[in-house]
Amino acid sequence: MIPFYLITGFLGSGKTTLLQQLLSDVGSRHKTVVIQNEFASTGIDGITLKRTNPDFELIEMNNGSVFCVCLLSNFVTTLHTIIEKHQPEIIFLEASGLADPINVAELLQHENLKGKLILEKVITVVDAVNFERCLQMMNRFKHQIMIADTVIINKTDLNTVGLPAINAHIKTIAPFAQIIETEYCAGFHLAMNQLPNSPNALRHTGLASEGKPEMVQTCVVRTTEKISREALTKFIETFTPLCLRLKGFVNLTDNTVVSIQSTFDQTDYVPFTNYHGPSELIAFSTSLTSTEFRKAFLNLTHNETK
Repeated sequence: MIPFYLITGFLGSGKTTLLQQLLSDVGSRHKTVVIQNEFASTGIDGITLKRTNPDFELIEMNNGSVFCVCLLSNFVTTLHTIIEKHQPEIIFLEASGLADPINVAELLQHENLKGKLILEKVITVVDAVNFERCLQMMNRFKHQIMIADTVIINKTDLNTVGLPAINAHIKTIAPFAQIIETEYCAGFHLAMNQLPNSPNALRHTGLASEGKPEMVQTCVVRTTEKISREALTKFIETFTPLCLRLKGFVNLTDNTVVSIQSTFDQTDYVPFTNYHGPSELIAFSTSLTSTEFRKAFLNLTHNETK
C-alpha cells in the first residue's frame, strides 16, 4: 500500500516550510505526489514548493476543505486517479489551516481507496506564538492535535517563556504524540514506516469533521498592476488586524517582488526573485468581505499608475 502522510496545523504555523524540507529529504528518492488544499479559490503555496524540489507531482484542490462534504467525493476521486495515473510511492497532503481532519482515517477507508493507501503519519504544526489564541478560537485546531502522531511546536524562537505550558497542553489533548520544538520546522526528518497505520488518527474514528467555518471569509485579489512598497505597507498595516491570515506575492513599482506572510499581528516581507506572475493576495477574515479587500487593494494600485 502507498504511504499517505497528512500535514495539518494552525494558520501560518509553517506547514509549507515543513513540506519543503520533507520534499528535499525524500522527494528525490521516491516518486512523490503532493496534494495542497486551500479554502480560497486559488492557492499560492505550490509556487514556493516547486522552487525547493521540482521532482514531484503537485495537485491543487481549492474552494474548501477536502474533509468536508463540499469536496469529499472530489477528493476520493482525485486520490483514486492519482494512484492509477502516477503510481506514487508517497503521497503528502498539506491541509488548509482551517481544515478539520478528524475523520481522515475513515476517509481513507472509502471503498475506492481501501487497500491502496495506508495512513502512515499525521504531523500537526502549531504556532508557539498564537497557540492558546488558536485553540480558543475554533475546535478544529484541537482536532488537528488530537489525531497527530507528531506535533511540531514551531516558531519557538519567538516564544521561549510559554513552551512548558504549550507542551503540557498538547499532552492533555494528544497524550501519545511525539512533541518536537523547532524554529522554521528545522531538524525534523521523516522516518519511513516509523509509526505505521497512524494510531492517533485511528483512535478518533467516528468523530465528524466540522466542515467549513462559516464565519470565516476567504478574500482573494489578483492583478497585474504594481504598487509601491510604501502603499503596500500601509495596506498590510490596515488590513492585518482584520485578518486571521494573509499571504501572497506582490509586484512592486521598483520592479521587485515581495512575498507576504502574515498571521494575526505578525507580518514578514521576504524578497521573492524570479517570479513573473501577477500580484496575488489571499486573506482569511471574520469581518472582511472579498469585495472590500479587493477594492481597497485595486484602488491603491490604480493610484500608483496615475
